[in-house]
Amino acid sequence: MVPTPTSRGLIGLVIALVLAIEARAGAQDTRRVADFALVGGTVIDGTGSPPRPKCTVVVRRGRIAAVGPDEAVPEGVTTIDVTGRCILPGMIDMHGHLYAHDGTTIRNQFVPYALLYLAGGVTTVFSPGDFDPEGTVAFRESVERGEAIGPRILTAGPYFDHRPSRLDWIRGVNSADEARQWFDAWKGRIDGVKVYTSIQEPELVAVIGSAHEAGLRIVGHLDSVTATRAIELGIDGLEHGIFAMSELAGPAPDFPTTAWLAKLAALDVDAPPLKPLIASIVERHVVIDPTTVTLQELLPDFVAVAPDWKRFIAPESVKPIDDLLAKVRGEASKQGPQWLEAFHGALRVQNQFVKAVHDRGGIVVAGPDPVGVDLVPGYALHRELGNLVEAGFTPLEAIQAATQDAARALRRDAEIGTIAPGKLADLVVVGGDPAHAIDDVGRTEIVIAGGVRHDPAELRRLAEKGIQ
Repeated sequence: MVPTPTSRGLIGLVIALVLAIEARAGAQDTRRVADFALVGGTVIDGTGSPPRPKCTVVVRRGRIAAVGPDEAVPEGVTTIDVTGRCILPGMIDMHGHLYAHDGTTIRNQFVPYALLYLAGGVTTVFSPGDFDPEGTVAFRESVERGEAIGPRILTAGPYFDHRPSRLDWIRGVNSADEARQWFDAWKGRIDGVKVYTSIQEPELVAVIGSAHEAGLRIVGHLDSVTATRAIELGIDGLEHGIFAMSELAGPAPDFPTTAWLAKLAALDVDAPPLKPLIASIVERHVVIDPTTVTLQELLPDFVAVAPDWKRFIAPESVKPIDDLLAKVRGEASKQGPQWLEAFHGALRVQNQFVKAVHDRGGIVVAGPDPVGVDLVPGYALHRELGNLVEAGFTPLEAIQAATQDAARALRRDAEIGTIAPGKLADLVVVGGDPAHAIDDVGRTEIVIAGGVRHDPAELRRLAEKGIQ
């Protein structure tokens, strides 16, 4: 989402280092990997295939050893009865930052956000850009060592943008050479690259070339360069859908105006400029991450993704956050009914665009961009899967977007994303039937990350009052 004077506090990207791991992460040992078998559950394997009832999933030494209805539980392996429940692959949040707004500024939220992602069944998070990349790398490594509880963390490190950036804390670059030098300083510690709104074409060319040479994918929140041109230059992924494609309605204004939103609302996916853009996205295998829920967050009637979200907020932050949300949504309410109609129209076209990319063979993934704390990690991804279903995906296709398709986009599908022998044991046991009711993905009962079992209720308890 484009930061603005009125919305930057909620959805902008400003961050301060607050790394406090030990107090909460010490409550569980994240490295206790045991052999066990989930028995009697319905497997939704992430490939889009029909669910398989009454299956056994055997986990040994942190990997899936066997899957099927007739698998015997080996001697010495603990049996966990999950009859009447569904077993999904661990979900992958493709726009999952580890910071949020406290009502006055942005802070790292490493510990509570990591706990909440995992509680929501998210076992891998890709954070596309961080204010404090050093801190994020350090926290990623603490999770890998078992010193902190959390999902597998992938980071794009620092944002790459032209100087001066719209966000004054982004360092920015002023030439292709400077962009290459900045990339070289980070390439050994990051898992991807993110370019931001003011990037200039020579700088973008330099970063794309450097990233691809290093074997890294590059995604963008664009504005100064059109999506069409970035695709021609070789970008691998685009964030925020039609709301960050300047060829469609012009550069994004500081606050989305009625006229700008109306231009988006008038677009037709079967006519220029969207039709050829979609064709290019599909042909070049560009990954689309619509982050629709972070756009919906601006609506005056937005319903928080979790009714009890304030339980995770530190008491001193509740009023500042309430005041900030009231200010942002008050600004939206002042725009009047025509603005609201145009915004809803633009969101409808966003859904049509996402569905058209999917139907024509393109890659759509899911990520909520939870800088606003009412976009609670885990819960917000569940809402984003609901948005995909609202766009016309089946529930199984939405689950696939957050599992197999995301793993393929990250080029890690040999290890994660589906339930199959040999894969890492990233698994989620949920109640209900998410193959027919997508909201049931949020009914997490057991979360398994790399073979380590976690209790979602306990993880959420640990996260209470943790968001500063």
